[in-house]
Amino acid sequence: MFPFGVTFYPDQWPAETWAENFKNIKKAGFNIIRFGEMAWDWVEPDAGKFDFAGLDRALDLCAKHGLKVLLGIPTSQVPPWFYRLYPNSRPVAQDGTLYPESGPRPNICRDNPNYRKLAERLTRKLVSRYKNHPALHMWQIDNEPVYPPLDHTTSNDFCHCQNSRQAFIAWARKKYGSLQNLNEVWGTKFWTNSLSRFEDIQTPKAGVWEAVSPHIFLDWFRFKTDRLTDWIDHLAKIVKKIDPKHKVGTNGFIGICTRVPDHSLLAGNLDWYGLDIYPKGGKMGVRDYAFMLDLWKSYVRGKKAEFQITELQGGQNVRWGNPDYVEGPEIEWWTKMALDRGVKALLYHAWRPPLFGAETGGFGILKADGSPTKRLKVIKRLSSLIRNSSFVIRNSKIAIAYLRSSDIQSYQEQGPPRGIAGQWESVRVDIGLMYGMTSIQGAYQLAYNKYKAADFIFEQDLEKGNIHYSSLLLPNPYLLSLKQFANLKKWIAAGGTLITEARFGLKDENGHLYQKPLSAELLGLTYDHNEITKDGFLDVFEGKGRKHQLIEKKIGKGKVIYANFSLFLTIKKGGKNSFLPALKRYL
Repeated sequence: MFPFGVTFYPDQWPAETWAENFKNIKKAGFNIIRFGEMAWDWVEPDAGKFDFAGLDRALDLCAKHGLKVLLGIPTSQVPPWFYRLYPNSRPVAQDGTLYPESGPRPNICRDNPNYRKLAERLTRKLVSRYKNHPALHMWQIDNEPVYPPLDHTTSNDFCHCQNSRQAFIAWARKKYGSLQNLNEVWGTKFWTNSLSRFEDIQTPKAGVWEAVSPHIFLDWFRFKTDRLTDWIDHLAKIVKKIDPKHKVGTNGFIGICTRVPDHSLLAGNLDWYGLDIYPKGGKMGVRDYAFMLDLWKSYVRGKKAEFQITELQGGQNVRWGNPDYVEGPEIEWWTKMALDRGVKALLYHAWRPPLFGAETGGFGILKADGSPTKRLKVIKRLSSLIRNSSFVIRNSKIAIAYLRSSDIQSYQEQGPPRGIAGQWESVRVDIGLMYGMTSIQGAYQLAYNKYKAADFIFEQDLEKGNIHYSSLLLPNPYLLSLKQFANLKKWIAAGGTLITEARFGLKDENGHLYQKPLSAELLGLTYDHNEITKDGFLDVFEGKGRKHQLIEKKIGKGKVIYANFSLFLTIKKGGKNSFLPALKRYL
């Protein structure tokens, strides 16, 4: 069975409407329904007082109408009673601001031990009760757990509570072993920050523009990724121990912010990893949408986790993003393109628009009164296509390397825009906040083929030498380890073609400046300096001048095409000096 379905939340609708909705969902051609992921208060309305009557009935009705269920384990948002029991548990921003109990999402820090204890209990209760239910198809842990530890929609950074600080100290102790190693990597001799005890470690509270130590900030990001990955893995193990039969996974997104933890690590031990994507809300054209699909598919490549879509936009956006009306033909090409990209399950959001809450009137396939739309007509036709068709996945010989450490370093160095004129100009967003994401989108524009996916590889692939492609595009190559560099050279010498750009290997994996950048060794040239121009960054080599140019260098059986400027940013912005036609011949 190919899971083809929709979200519908019975706890948000009168019980007398459930049967009719489930019947119509089945009639539309769907075979799976998703609910429960944001409903902790539904099954535990007060602390320790569980009430499964509503969920029992909903699952029984799904089984009656021939629907399978992607059942959410709602650990993403604690109910109001949690703060009655543990009033000092509110998440803390880097400036000391306490987040409100009723929001934002998530409304609790996952490092909080009381939250962890109750989330584990809830997980065990749900899985034990429903593991053998005939309607159960898969488990979903949490909901969009990547949101928002580090988010460019706010200058605040989440979460700096003492629980997170202690976890950060333990993480740093395990990683570095000794204070001597930690002080060296964190560059603590700069501005009197040498640590004499591990317990002196503080979280980087200066926020995203951490002028004192960019190295601590880089590790803070890595800590957030590791901590979240460990928690999701921990919950998945609890599920699997009780119910080894059903798949377990979680969902996330790319488009809201670029500062979420590293998806390529988060998906490691899951059975599926679902993308939540709203093409109209993000004003995505065909290429932009394909980019999101190919990137997400690459996050799970080589892992046991399946590429799934947990939420595909079913109606117009509200509250965030572009609010334009969604037509039926758009639903059709979004769906077909996902199938062509190898998605293993696809669910729309949502069956009906909510009548209350922060997303009132949004995203529904149906109208608010439950009457049909043209979108529903298209989806019914698609359900027949999915049942009767096979889709051929075409593998790519081109890959794009996405280096998250370079992304974080670029973001952190430039910081958010600051409204100070004169000597201290407002920081440029295009070479800071969005430089990494914009650059990989520019690289994707070069590699894009509507009918063939482009693969992405990540830092751990370069570290292990897993480069199984004829051509590699390497945007924003700012931070490179010596091992990554050695593996790149070995791959090139064996016949690979590398297309890369300015600031190649200026810094190591810890954000320390190399005395001689790796680009000098790669090209056999003498490096002079790097400068910021109106078009991004520019590398200047002795004897090469200061103009934008492509430098070709043969290495063994392969070659490097090196742009001494921000090539991929220029491509994305449509600049005249992108050299786009010249580069196409190398692919």
